[in-house]
Amino acid sequence: MSMVGKPSRMTAFDALYSIAAEDGRGEALFGNSFDLARIAYERMLIGNGYPEAYLEFPLLGSPGFDLLAVHNTVRPGSRFASGAGFGYQATFDWFSGVCDIDSNVSCGIELDTSVGETERAGVYLQFRKHSDLIGPFLDSIGEGSRTESFLTVAGRMLEGWPAAYVGLFPGRAGTPLRIGGYMGHHMQTACASDPALLAAQFDQIGFTAYDGEMLLRCSTFMSLAPSIDFQFDIMPDGTLGEVFGLSLSFNETTPRQAHACMESGYGAQICGTLQEWGLADERWRLIAGATFGRHVPFYRDDGSQGRFALGCMFNYAKVKFADALAQPAKFYLRMFAGEVEV
Repeated sequence: MSMVGKPSRMTAFDALYSIAAEDGRGEALFGNSFDLARIAYERMLIGNGYPEAYLEFPLLGSPGFDLLAVHNTVRPGSRFASGAGFGYQATFDWFSGVCDIDSNVSCGIELDTSVGETERAGVYLQFRKHSDLIGPFLDSIGEGSRTESFLTVAGRMLEGWPAAYVGLFPGRAGTPLRIGGYMGHHMQTACASDPALLAAQFDQIGFTAYDGEMLLRCSTFMSLAPSIDFQFDIMPDGTLGEVFGLSLSFNETTPRQAHACMESGYGAQICGTLQEWGLADERWRLIAGATFGRHVPFYRDDGSQGRFALGCMFNYAKVKFADALAQPAKFYLRMFAGEVEV
């Protein structure tokens, strides 16, 4: 069946969630967060694009999810609807003028819908190699005074630890400034085989909240995951906080690959290790069922036919270490929609 025109962004979001939540996965993985997340997603919309939606849900404890909406492109002059935007109109006014310099530059808004948060949203910029964007971004959210401390920490990052994104979640204790990036493959391989090297890297960066067990666990995860994201907290005084985030990225591009990964591949090894260490329970076995990819034909205003894509894929599993203690793991799914370019 063909649609007349592309679906609205909210219709697409509803469809994405409904398919992912089928067969009892919604209750088991996502809890009762959807109604609030739906309202939040609508308030995160600006311009005409379909922002990617990232669902962050726990692998242990009560089910629920937090929502991140990521915009890759925003046209100049775009406005949030009245009452929307969570106070970040100035940030997206600025972003609309720089988003076309690189397809890897993006800006997002995050809300803790799992705990019923409705107003205090975080904001995130992936700048990749464009470090000149950090200061203007922080200026746009009224945190320009923290640019120097961010650049100081970024300057301590060794080869293999490139800073690539920055974020802030106003209202959280101590208001940490997030600094993160994507670990180089050679660095990951080296740290996976030598926890002492990882300790030396932490020391150089200025992170001290680790112990031997944490180093061994991080090295184990680095040996299992195809790629690694890392994240530190920069406190208001410029020092690094006690939290280290380790994201274990998944590289599958099709639902069939996702199922195989969780049945007998590295996904099963990662999640099995998480469960063995008491950081996850059996619910991880349901995640592959949430992945899908569908194309729906539609008719444009001029009568020509196009194709509209709906999809949900793995993003990564994440473990945070707080004062060297591993916290219950979480998993991220990436939901996307939009016209297929041919």
